[in-house]
Amino acid sequence: MTAVNVTFDVNLPNEWRGSGESPTGVRPRESVRFYFPVEFPLRPPTLSLRADFNRRLPHMMPRLMGGCPVPCIYDGDLAELLHKEGLAGILNQTAIWLEHAALDALIDPQQGWEPVRRDSFNDSIVADTGYVQRLANRNGGHRFLPFTYLRICSLDRPDYVHGEVSSETVGCSRTTVSRFIGEKEINGDGRIRYGKSLALVVWPGKRPSGELIICDTYLPETVDNIVGLRERAEFYGCANELNTALIWLGRCLSGYQKAEPFIVAAILLARRPFKVIGGENTVELCSYVIDIRMPDPFAEGGEVPVRPAAHLHAISRTLLMRMTGDTTTTDRPWWTLIGAGSLGSKLALHLARAGRGPTVVVDKSVMRPHNAARHALVPETGDMQILWMDAKAQLLSKSLRGLDQDAAPIARDFVSILTSPDDAQRVSLKRSWAVVNTTASLGVREALAGSERMPARVIETSLFAGGSVGMITVEGPKRNPDTVDLMAEFYALLREEPQRASVVFMNGDSVARQATGQGCGSLTMAMSDGRLSLFAAGMAEYLLAEQRGGLPDDGGEILIGQLSEDGLGVTWRRHRIAPTIVVKTISGEPWRVHVHERAAAKMREEAARWTDVESGGVLIGKLSDVARIAHVVDVLEAPEDSLRSGGEFVLGTKGLKPRLEEYMKSLDYSLYCLGTWHSHPKPSGPSVTDRATARAVSVARSIPSIFLIQTPTDIRAFATGKD
Repeated sequence: MTAVNVTFDVNLPNEWRGSGESPTGVRPRESVRFYFPVEFPLRPPTLSLRADFNRRLPHMMPRLMGGCPVPCIYDGDLAELLHKEGLAGILNQTAIWLEHAALDALIDPQQGWEPVRRDSFNDSIVADTGYVQRLANRNGGHRFLPFTYLRICSLDRPDYVHGEVSSETVGCSRTTVSRFIGEKEINGDGRIRYGKSLALVVWPGKRPSGELIICDTYLPETVDNIVGLRERAEFYGCANELNTALIWLGRCLSGYQKAEPFIVAAILLARRPFKVIGGENTVELCSYVIDIRMPDPFAEGGEVPVRPAAHLHAISRTLLMRMTGDTTTTDRPWWTLIGAGSLGSKLALHLARAGRGPTVVVDKSVMRPHNAARHALVPETGDMQILWMDAKAQLLSKSLRGLDQDAAPIARDFVSILTSPDDAQRVSLKRSWAVVNTTASLGVREALAGSERMPARVIETSLFAGGSVGMITVEGPKRNPDTVDLMAEFYALLREEPQRASVVFMNGDSVARQATGQGCGSLTMAMSDGRLSLFAAGMAEYLLAEQRGGLPDDGGEILIGQLSEDGLGVTWRRHRIAPTIVVKTISGEPWRVHVHERAAAKMREEAARWTDVESGGVLIGKLSDVARIAHVVDVLEAPEDSLRSGGEFVLGTKGLKPRLEEYMKSLDYSLYCLGTWHSHPKPSGPSVTDRATARAVSVARSIPSIFLIQTPTDIRAFATGKD
């Protein structure tokens, strides 16, 4: 290592130059020592100031280097600054730091209070920042909280501790203290010890005038024993509170018989004049670990060692939201995930890591070894791998709890859930944001569309063609269009893009039975986890955006994603889908008809061309047997040999059969002929001729036939054939 002294000419006002230093102690000429490692320029130099430089300034590192203070000149990795701007960038940042130090402008109130640097300590304490900050009331005081920790022991370096403070207050007394304290080996070699103990949180109160005690002076961390801890508490204005707590804890420990040392955590809360950087609260957490040795746990004279500890935020929904850049303060939305398999688990964890995971998880299946190929959860090793064979809903919900988000697991068949009003209410409430279906199950989709017990809008995500195409559908307000409407619309959109349709319907590596054992198999789609994750990431981002901004309020939506030719990305295309026209069939038939805007527009256009006579064409769509709904997605124009007159329309046959066959075959018969439609120049229902024609058509069909009449004012419908 090479040390070089660099002298900086600090731009001080003349008045301060005359006195030889600024009010903060910065001199007109400051010497800064740069220590260049042998790896320079791969690694950056470290810096130190003169030994008597004012350490009460912010942006100071807690450590000393050769007995000299170390400034924090850059908010980030100094190596990145070196590689971005070179050594000149580091010199420039040092000059700026010295000028700001002279002006006492290292802390910007608009940015927030600079907390005491704690990121270079070996010991660390995890705590829910918000919970601990809320303990600091106006009266001052202390609380005991449960504390669990790992002590990592080493022969060539001091022990260090990683612990976590629980967010619950406990009563500490002579009779109860032994329940909270203890330490033991966890691997038999003494290198790692697990301990449980107490964390002591202390905060200042108010002055005799009623004003809150606020510490507006920065001081770097220097505590190394119990005396220093008491002095620091005095500095923050909570010395009496700390002493009271330590005296009480000492009394409680007086009857503790075990001789083994253990750790007690201490967190001093300092009130600052404005909010602390990284939060919205003015209370700063200053954490320490105290090495307790019986029988004199808090001996006078400074013998008890105390080490400053880095404070780490506990895993919480608030932390997760902040890490994703989500600045909203809304509560976690209530939503249900149907399907905890590969795709569903990835969506759940993506959203949970943004603080917006599902509140209900439904899946009837249990984990199997082959699920490890793509599932977001990872099985344990060794004998514990048998725990992988639990219900998917249970395992996923357990993982969500680790992200501070409870989710009710329901390990049942979703279709059976809808038969019970109480069970259905658990899955979907009026206040639910959405029900997200990731199962790709036709039965689940039909059940969702046909259920009147599902007030929440349904979002469906699916993959096709071995993960080459993905789809997201979102129901409209009041569930119009519904999820089956949107699936039918998806097929019609594919019809408009033949190349994409050929990928979806002609790809041979789609859903198939995959061997998962001798004599065992699973109906699934073979693809890599990476490919699945490409689509899952986009789907999760869409769900996050919709939770933050709101679902479409003018209809439904379909997003179609396609894998790029090189397999490295996905391109999504969005389609807004208008509400369907819901038509009840006349004469009490058990069918309703959902007329999509594409079909309705073509019918209106055709009727407008033939205002004095009847015209018509062929209806294309699909039937939903469960909901008794006919989804009319498209229409084919009448053949050229059709007959039009003022009182009758006779559909021709020339070229019709091959046109229908070509249409249906292009979509692998996902859409098919439903029946016919014709117009009436004046508002009226089906004539005797219309009904006779319908009965004649239905004789040759094994499924119900749907007939629509477009009038100048509305659409009328009737059905014939099988119920």
